[in-house]
Amino acid sequence: MNLIPVAGIDVGKRFSEMAVLSPSNEVFARIRINHDSFKNFEKAFELLKKAEKEFAAKPVVVMESTGHYHKILFHALNNVGYEVSIINPIQSD
Repeated sequence: MNLIPVAGIDVGKRFSEMAVLSPSNEVFARIRINHDSFKNFEKAFELLKKAEKEFAAKPVVVMESTGHYHKILFHALNNVGYEVSIINPIQSD
């Protein structure tokens, strides 16, 4: 079984918080993604690429479904080549 890094995103109205975990479940990095500029999204993409280089595997990205707030970030991540799983926090209990 190959272990890969995971990025979890907590989505909010004005910003999202992303934590990237190493394959051994240690926090590799954290970032706040402000939704007011695409430049902020690019910083998150750079962090994911850094994790991919460090662990020789593209991170799995998981984010919560939050009405419509997650959609812009979801599409931005898809457009740069990341497969994103959307989790409904109510159904994940």
